[in-house]
Amino acid sequence: MLEDGIYGLRYTAESEGEVDGSSALAVLRDGKILGSDPWGGLFVGVCEFDPDARLNKVRLQFDVPPEGTLITGFSAGPAGAVLDIVGAVKGASPTATVVEVAGTPVSVELTYLGPLPD
Repeated sequence: MLEDGIYGLRYTAESEGEVDGSSALAVLRDGKILGSDPWGGLFVGVCEFDPDARLNKVRLQFDVPPEGTLITGFSAGPAGAVLDIVGAVKGASPTATVVEVAGTPVSVELTYLGPLPD
C-alpha cells in the first residue's frame, strides 16, 4: 500500500520516434491524490489498495491547460482538455508502471519523497 506523503513522478513516452520526458509532484492523503506538472497540468483522483490482489488502483483526471502539448504528442487545443487516467500497479510499494494517456503508453517512475507535514 502506498503511504500518505509527497511523491515525485518521472515519466517518459515516445512520440514520432523520439523519447521525451518530464516530471511532476503529487500528494497522497487518505486515498486522495493531488498533483501538478511544471506547465500547469493538474491531476486529481484516488488511490485504493486491494490487499487480496496486492494492487494499487489509481483513477485520475488530468486537466491539460489551453494549448498544452503532452510528451505523447497530444495537443489540448485552445479549450484545454480533461483526460482520464486509470491504472493498477502490483505490489505494496511500486516504483514504476506504464499507463495509457490519450492512447499512448507512458512509463512512470514513482519516488516517495517524504511524509506530509503535521
